[in-house]
Amino acid sequence: MKSDAPVRIAFLGTYPPRRCGIATFTRDLAAGICAADSRVVPFIVAVTETGERHGQGGEVQYEIRQGIKADYARAAELVNYQNVRWVSIQHEYGIFGGDDGIYVLDFLAALQVPAVVTLHTVLATPSEAQRSIVQRMAQLARIVVMSQVAADLLGKSYAIPPEAIDIVPHGIHEIEPRPREDLKTGFGVAGKRMMLTFGLLGPNKGIETVIRALPKILETCPDLVYFVVGATHPGVLRQQGEAYRTTLEREAERLAVRDHVVFRDQFVTKEDLSLYLQATDIFVSPYLNEAQVSSGALSYAMGAGAAVISTPYWHAQELLADGRGRLFPFGDSGALADAVAALLNDESELSRIQDAARDFTRAFVWPRVGARYLSIGAAVESQRPRPIRRAQAPRASSLPELRLDHLVRLTDDTGVIQHATFTVPRRDSGYCVDDNARALMVAIHADGLNGSAETKRLVSIYLAFLHGAQSEAGAFTNFMKYDRSFVPENDVGCSEDCTGRALWSLGVAAQHASSEGHRRLARQMFERGLSRARELGPRGTALVILGLVSFLEAHPEVTPCAELMTALAQKLCDRYRAQATPSWSWFEDDLTYDNALLPLALFRAFSVNSAPEILAVAESSLRFLEESSFQNGRLSLVGNDGWHSKQGARAEADEQSVDAAAFVLAFRTAYSVTGKPHYLHRMAESFAWYLGANRLGLATYDPETAGCFDGLGATSLNLNQGAESTVCFLLSLIAMLDVADEGLESNALVARHRMRGET
Repeated sequence: MKSDAPVRIAFLGTYPPRRCGIATFTRDLAAGICAADSRVVPFIVAVTETGERHGQGGEVQYEIRQGIKADYARAAELVNYQNVRWVSIQHEYGIFGGDDGIYVLDFLAALQVPAVVTLHTVLATPSEAQRSIVQRMAQLARIVVMSQVAADLLGKSYAIPPEAIDIVPHGIHEIEPRPREDLKTGFGVAGKRMMLTFGLLGPNKGIETVIRALPKILETCPDLVYFVVGATHPGVLRQQGEAYRTTLEREAERLAVRDHVVFRDQFVTKEDLSLYLQATDIFVSPYLNEAQVSSGALSYAMGAGAAVISTPYWHAQELLADGRGRLFPFGDSGALADAVAALLNDESELSRIQDAARDFTRAFVWPRVGARYLSIGAAVESQRPRPIRRAQAPRASSLPELRLDHLVRLTDDTGVIQHATFTVPRRDSGYCVDDNARALMVAIHADGLNGSAETKRLVSIYLAFLHGAQSEAGAFTNFMKYDRSFVPENDVGCSEDCTGRALWSLGVAAQHASSEGHRRLARQMFERGLSRARELGPRGTALVILGLVSFLEAHPEVTPCAELMTALAQKLCDRYRAQATPSWSWFEDDLTYDNALLPLALFRAFSVNSAPEILAVAESSLRFLEESSFQNGRLSLVGNDGWHSKQGARAEADEQSVDAAAFVLAFRTAYSVTGKPHYLHRMAESFAWYLGANRLGLATYDPETAGCFDGLGATSLNLNQGAESTVCFLLSLIAMLDVADEGLESNALVARHRMRGET
């Protein structure tokens, strides 16, 4: 019996709005596979060029920047944690980074699920590097080509055996027949004969061959109009501008046929293309190079019932065999003119070829092609069983490197500056306890890894800031101006989070700081700050619990702290019992910010206390957050622009790094406490929010600066890289690296990388 469970398939290639044939193919193949099986959920990974973005369209889940080598392995790691069944890769040497697109091998090497690679170009005489790339792909994936000639070339020039190759034709859209003469009226050529060439324009297209044939054609067919439809190829446009199109126009003028040539400089939609193809009598495919193993334009034209006349490139020879079209020699305008005139003056032969082309390509429609790919995907799955999704840690090699570049950039001798304009610190924004407390935890971890003078300096700066912000009575003043004067609480209001977050970081410092002086000061400040611990709201309480657990791991003999931790955990549980309903399993009537902190604190408390009620509330509340925040394995955070109330709508705009970090840490701790693999997978999916697996499909982590953008707006990134976003990303990355290191056999490494206070 067929399961109704979603089937996730990933697609790697260029993707619209990029204007290239492979981008269109990637989109159409995904749609065709979805049409063949309604359970399929596509996961699009788009290769982009500088300045290219797909986020606003909502279809692309992740972007690989073509020339950034590290992006390829990171994208594969993201796919590995998306419950993907298999990956469809569109290959052409020029769309991937590195020499001859070698970076695609980084993606395949890091991939843990089966892959199917469609080769859009197969060279008869490849270079050694080009040959080795295809051979390596054949070792790591199933190979698909679109013609028999391409399969033969793989055997001859690449030593890839036939049994390793599948042949699937280039897909075409289903086109309902429409009267040709009626469509011609729409193009202003009613009662005339229409000839067409379409596709991205470039010098290899051979349009000049057709224009030079027109004078002879017009001698017997004076009513013929030739349409050249298609935008100039983006690569050609960048390098040569519109020089080729201008040359064609001048050639038409020189030959006095300009009135019979219509240039349509447009990237045609599927609907427009159907109209053009069904209106045309003859489609001309005048490529100048025989080394063409697939042509979407040729397949589309035949599927629409156009009679095709083509140069004898490889794919054309195959598709037009057995009388399904006509061939003429490369660059031979005279032979083309004779072939066109012969068909236009023989209506019965013209009609026969049109019908033969349409009938032959019925198997090419996208749903049928999609079904063929699905069968290939099922075969590669059976040949390469998917890895068991148990407690499988991410690999450190596929995660971003832990770099403090931007944190150091934001830090002066006082503390970490709150905000930035793009990547430049905004001094007028001053400093706050919240950011310096988080930064202290990051610095302590980094110091534990390498013990450098720089990390020790950062620990001292952040700890000194907290020390200066705390009064003798233990209270913290959150905000400091750039001139080092604190803003009185009555001017800005007192932040409970500020107190809780300071105590969390001080608990971690008391346990893990490498300097004895740092540990002693942190303990002194921590115990002084507990005077307000019982007065705080839910998030402040949760933060204090986190600090208490870390402190107790270093000082279990301090009984009052253990008693306080138990009391605060019970306080959260009592609040949950009072507020939660069957449909709203939460501590409050609203989901706002940093939500996952609450179950995180309870999981941490359970690791010390072991009270069943604490674990039950932790799991129930985290499950509620999962149900409201994950869609198809993708984290969608509650937006700061309106939150999510029990009775109201859920805001999307203004998703924040701090919320993603809370999820990463909560799932990390839930897995550590319970051992349930589900939590580990959710942790990876939460971290993937930073890498582009989010509502906009845009990475918030910036590998160039090692900073993090300040959240996702309604349609775009907030391009500023402030302290909160950056330190929250670093805390998340530390947790991910910690889990990755736990997969190593070396106990020394495990101990060295152990998370500081969050696990």
